[in-house]
Amino acid sequence: MHRPSLLLVASATLAAVLTSCSVSSGDYRRESETYLESDALAEEAGYRFSDAVCENPSSQSTGTQFTCRATDNDGDEWLFVVEITGTREITVISGDVIG
Repeated sequence: MHRPSLLLVASATLAAVLTSCSVSSGDYRRESETYLESDALAEEAGYRFSDAVCENPSSQSTGTQFTCRATDNDGDEWLFVVEITGTREITVISGDVIG
């Protein structure tokens, strides 16, 4: 069986924290979870994702990568790699079905 994989260059800005002075690891985690479940990603990826759970990034520095898991509309679990690509900005680098 062919397992789908995504090579994404999907970016999101942490709109929810634009008014705050600093951004925490938890902000990046929460925004990544929200983005993985968003209409924008579903349209680009061709899958609707739910139950997204991300780890807290080890730092808030540009280039820091962390992983997330989510379930698609077919019930398959995916592993995503997300990168902090700027102040208050994330990019989903890749996504692969893992189960």
